[in-house]
Amino acid sequence: MRIQTKIQWYSSLFLIAMLLLLGLLVAIMFFWISLDREKDVLEEQVSLFVQNNPISQLAVDSPEVLEPYTPEDGMLRIISPKGGVINAYSDEEDYIEMEIEMMGEEDYSIKSVSGDFILLYQEPIKSSEEGVGVVEIVHSLGDLWENTLLLLYVLGGASLVIVMFSILAGKWLSRLILKPIALMSRTMGKIEESGRFQTICFEKESKDELQQMGLVFNKMIERLKENQRKQQQFVSDASHELKTPITVIESYANLLKRRDISDLKMQKQAAESIHHEALRMKRLTSQLLDIAALDEQDILPNEQLELVGFCEKIAHIFTETKKRFVHVDSVKKEIMGFTHRGKFEQVMIILLDNAIKYSKGDVAIYVDQNDNGQVTITVDDEGIGIPKKDLPYVFDRFYRVDSSRSRETGGSGLGLSIARELMHSLGGKISITSEENKGTSVRITL
Repeated sequence: MRIQTKIQWYSSLFLIAMLLLLGLLVAIMFFWISLDREKDVLEEQVSLFVQNNPISQLAVDSPEVLEPYTPEDGMLRIISPKGGVINAYSDEEDYIEMEIEMMGEEDYSIKSVSGDFILLYQEPIKSSEEGVGVVEIVHSLGDLWENTLLLLYVLGGASLVIVMFSILAGKWLSRLILKPIALMSRTMGKIEESGRFQTICFEKESKDELQQMGLVFNKMIERLKENQRKQQQFVSDASHELKTPITVIESYANLLKRRDISDLKMQKQAAESIHHEALRMKRLTSQLLDIAALDEQDILPNEQLELVGFCEKIAHIFTETKKRFVHVDSVKKEIMGFTHRGKFEQVMIILLDNAIKYSKGDVAIYVDQNDNGQVTITVDDEGIGIPKKDLPYVFDRFYRVDSSRSRETGGSGLGLSIARELMHSLGGKISITSEENKGTSVRITL
């Protein structure tokens, strides 16, 4: 069953139940209020009768005395203390013949006489004189019952009209409320059929929760489209990057198969080229695996690290292995930072490796901390720099400023992209400034 149909049915059934309950309560209240008024009228009638007629006249069998005080469709009679009828008047024979039941005190009761309900009221006559008895007055409840039924019919008819209008209003309202969901459902169906991502187009802004859900859906679709684009670009770029070393290896392998393998110079050149391209493929594969690992999991800072000493250790390693001096400069002797040791080390290695590859002079690391506790680490070199037009793209995957220069240094265009992803996962930032033939400065913030 559709949600729209469920809303209509459940809301209509709930409304019908509420209207039935309301109608029943109103009818019951009307009946009891009217019954109380009937009781008051009978009591006043008896009081008026007793006041206007001496007690001595009440014991006389004279129905004409009772007639003015007898209600229409009712009866008035005087009952002796022994339970006998002294005087009675009524237009209904059934009431005259009604069996006497002494209550003993002033009270009301409802009885059924010949299928008709009546309200009966008895009031004892208190006096020291003889002939003291009970005044009994009766009035039919037929009119009250008919009025109550009429009220029920009116309430029932009004409820029916209300239910009909509520069904129409519920249908319109459910369509209005569920419109974003219907649009979302149709859009999902189109995406399933065509395989292309689509967003929901809203006719007007309602700024309600359902439209907010639709806007979130659109944002999700846009993100999926962007992820798909990045995935396609990643696969394309990775295929392109792997194609070059594979082609080189295949070419030299075929050359070795066709020519005389006794040529030592040719063997050495082929072996060196194959080894170089194999190492390049190894580095590229390792970087691709790093990117895949970054996409699959979030890396959260989990330890405090003394950053000045940490940077000095990394600088010492590069100084020893690359035979290039890397010095660390800091205003403070110790600066504490909250980060992930392994991933932060990977970022520093990427930055120092790039600085050494594309410069010939010394490399400097500056560590600083402001009054708010924010830590900045800057890696400076005096190398060839980066052209201004290329700066916005250096963090894109596989982007290289100069492909020929990258082939010489073994670059793949993934280092800075990995560094940016690592810093983002660590809750930090990375930025780069550069000027051609003067050097490059990369700043990371923790």
